[in-house]
Amino acid sequence: ADFAQMESQTLAQEEGDQEAFEQDIKDCKIEMARRQSESSQKAAEEKRTLEKKREMEATRKSVAGEKEATEQYLKDLQPACVEGSSTYDDRKAARAVEVQALTEAQSLLQKAFEDKADDVEKLGFLAAKRRSAAPA
Repeated sequence: ADFAQMESQTLAQEEGDQEAFEQDIKDCKIEMARRQSESSQKAAEEKRTLEKKREMEATRKSVAGEKEATEQYLKDLQPACVEGSSTYDDRKAARAVEVQALTEAQSLLQKAFEDKADDVEKLGFLAAKRRSAAPA
């Protein structure tokens, strides 16, 4: 009787251990699938983060270039605009003198062309051409 009781206890124990083992295997497979899914999600997130980092580095590089160009432009303008020796009134007067000189040059050219046209009308086309070609 002791042997039969021990055998039945052992079989019951083995059956219980087998069920526990199968449950552990099932739980491990579920956990493994969850971790693989989590791993693939983390890998995708890492890829996105690295791409974003590359984009930001490229943006930073272009912005740094723009900043450097702007600073150089400001540096180039500094002498003329901030430290310049001429005032607005000086520049305005110089521009007025320049406009006056251009106006005088324009009137001289108009007068020269009018005189040439008068010669053509008075002397005729061929005579005016001979006169302008003759050595002075």
